[in-house]
Amino acid sequence: MATRRSLRRMHSNASLEAPTKRVKRVSKENIQQPCEVVYTPGPKIVHEYPRLVQGQLLKRYKRFLADIQLGNDEIVTVHCPNTGPMISLLDVPNAGVQLSVSDNAKRKYAHTLEQIQIQNGEWVGVHSTSANNMVGVALRKGWLPQAVEHRKITNIKAEVKHTSHSRIDFVVETKQEDVEKTFYIEVKSVTLATESNQAVFPDTVSTRAQKHVEELIAFQTKAKKDNIQSVILFLVQRKDCTSFAPSRKHDPAFAALCDAASTAGVKLIAFDCELVVEGDKGHVVLKGQLPLESSSENN
Repeated sequence: MATRRSLRRMHSNASLEAPTKRVKRVSKENIQQPCEVVYTPGPKIVHEYPRLVQGQLLKRYKRFLADIQLGNDEIVTVHCPNTGPMISLLDVPNAGVQLSVSDNAKRKYAHTLEQIQIQNGEWVGVHSTSANNMVGVALRKGWLPQAVEHRKITNIKAEVKHTSHSRIDFVVETKQEDVEKTFYIEVKSVTLATESNQAVFPDTVSTRAQKHVEELIAFQTKAKKDNIQSVILFLVQRKDCTSFAPSRKHDPAFAALCDAASTAGVKLIAFDCELVVEGDKGHVVLKGQLPLESSSENN
């Protein structure tokens, strides 16, 4: 009968004889999609929540935290996945919220703030990174033909590293009549709207967003001969807007860069979406393309 020591020795010898290569974990979003994208009919559901918990927002603090009062009067601290000031989203006292729930016991906070109900009764998605996931789903299901000039998608890659400290959200390869074209797509999550129902971005000065636009301008300038198109896709996480514009009021530099990007040939495009809640479940539906207006001092 083998002792623990001999078993350990056997295991060690086996490892030496047949070393295994450590495999780097990658998310599904980062896996190359080798097949042509075919349009998927039916409701354009880009995200599903297997479980939602309703509550009331008591306060948001330290950027990443919020205190929520649940229906049973329990007060819980939740993760707030939005680093911005969330202008106009915190105006309603005890605003209604929707929380997702994680079963991961290692998480410090089990709940994540997903949506806030604003003054007009509409729900606004505040989870910034979920915008990338939703755009990824929409691309793979053929629901964003406008973003790729209605061309056939042959390959999608996400979070593609192009410098030592920067990544492109999506690199989408297409082919039409034997002509190949690649699209570099940067996604921005939009939550703010004006009183005239115009969605605007950003809601504060964002040097990071400015840098992204500068990089896309550089890409577009250098890559014309390589048949590459740069795209900034603004996903408006609410359904009460009628148009979109870069916000000169909140970030004049970003708005000016968007003007320069458009002149350089970078494509700016905006879509809105809607949260649908059914009991303790929910999903997000991609609605449609919003008209793009030039930035103005009034937004």
